[in-house]
Amino acid sequence: MSWVAIAVFSVLLLVVMTTQIVKLLGQATLGVLGSGAVWVLMGFTSLRYLPMLMSLMLFIAILMTMTRLWKDNEMVVWFASGRSIRSFVRPVLEFAVPIVLLIAALSLFAWPWAQRESRDFREKSAQRQEVSQVAPGVFRESSEADRIYFVEQFVADTGQGRNVFAQLRGKNGKITVVVANEGGLFLDQHGERWLWLGKGHAYTGVPGTAAYETTEFQRAQVKVETQDKPVSSPSTQAKSSLELWGSSSPEEQGELAWRIALPISALIMALCAIPFAFFNPRGGRALNLLGAIFVYFLYYNFINIGQAWIADGKIPAVVGMWPIHAAALAMMFALYRWRGRAR
Repeated sequence: MSWVAIAVFSVLLLVVMTTQIVKLLGQATLGVLGSGAVWVLMGFTSLRYLPMLMSLMLFIAILMTMTRLWKDNEMVVWFASGRSIRSFVRPVLEFAVPIVLLIAALSLFAWPWAQRESRDFREKSAQRQEVSQVAPGVFRESSEADRIYFVEQFVADTGQGRNVFAQLRGKNGKITVVVANEGGLFLDQHGERWLWLGKGHAYTGVPGTAAYETTEFQRAQVKVETQDKPVSSPSTQAKSSLELWGSSSPEEQGELAWRIALPISALIMALCAIPFAFFNPRGGRALNLLGAIFVYFLYYNFINIGQAWIADGKIPAVVGMWPIHAAALAMMFALYRWRGRAR
């Protein structure tokens, strides 16, 4: 199981790193990130995904190893020797418990630390020249093609620019042209990027007409990019588990329940992999694997749904995700009882 786990984990980590590096390089191409920040954020991203990857690794390693025993007819010898399928529980637990404890440490402590460091690094990088969407002397366009920015001069030490120009296209066909003496970028508590402008004028109107509205301001701000908001905001994800423990916020309670659910689900599914590995030569070689993987992802999706319902206040924090775990435990005992009779 250890050798299979190493191979599976290597493949899963390679897949995740490949998809994330493509995403980060795409952001760097659009000017959201600098080239120097890609690999640092790649490290933080990999650390955040480790609990989920190790949970899936544990399940697949046990499932593939036990399936191999069925395919090679070694389970026939096992049962003929008077042993039952429950005899595999102890060796599987000896293999799984240390990994589950590592998953708990990663989800409860390493996950919020990686989120906090990643957010701080993005916030610091947003003030540098190479990550700014308003690079000096260059017109830059947003990914949605509805905003154009230009800054004449940019001071990297202070993160401020001089003579800033911005053109914003509204949904009603109006265009707003903003000219300011100074400006810069900052991140709010939700991780969204904003462009602040100081001492300028804004001109709003429909192209081709003479009707324009003129506004003079001392300070204004414009959202640079609009992103889909996750269930938990970056500020909540960056909080330590001890801070979330005594919180009364539904969003923070949902985040804590999700972190606790990862090691619990990993242990339950590790034990479920034993009866799931039952192999019937007449039923197809991959039928049991497909069913087991489907149940695993179904369980994980229910955990995500439970987090969203707790964050929305639909489920009390006291109830949390315990009904989901209870259903998974009931399924596990039913599988052991079924496979025990099938012997």
